[in-house]
Amino acid sequence: MTNRSVEARLQAMEDQLAIYQVICAYGYSVDGLNAASVGSCYVDDGVYAVGDIGAFEGRERIEAITRDPGHLKLVGAGCAHMSTLPHVVIEGDSAVATCHTMVAMHGDDGFFIGRLSASRLQLARQPEGGWKIVHRQNYMLNGDPAGPALLGRLKEGPSAA
Repeated sequence: MTNRSVEARLQAMEDQLAIYQVICAYGYSVDGLNAASVGSCYVDDGVYAVGDIGAFEGRERIEAITRDPGHLKLVGAGCAHMSTLPHVVIEGDSAVATCHTMVAMHGDDGFFIGRLSASRLQLARQPEGGWKIVHRQNYMLNGDPAGPALLGRLKEGPSAA
């Protein structure tokens, strides 16, 4: 049994649910080509670092993913960016979420997983309420040891960024 107050436990649950919402909103937004919604998941100077592609730095650059010809081709052919339920560690106004992310794609023989990544997201509580992504790191799960190493950090909080 915990010694934390009911209010503290409720705040922790609300924070965790808000973080889940931010993480899942990215996939729906990017597949829906909703640049403003994609951007709303990130702080102004947020970073989305994809191990095999590079980093998208700043909200405007992250929003621009929705206009990228390669991304438009994926969406036009049928795809879904999905995140598994993340493991979340909250320390005050900072949090880290670890999960798998994948892109399901449509092909001649139906749907298949086209990309599977390990993801670690650093988030910050916003003064106006809610949470936003400060830094998101993805590594492909393709035999590169960086992906499993990132997943192995799931219990490390924001102070271990």
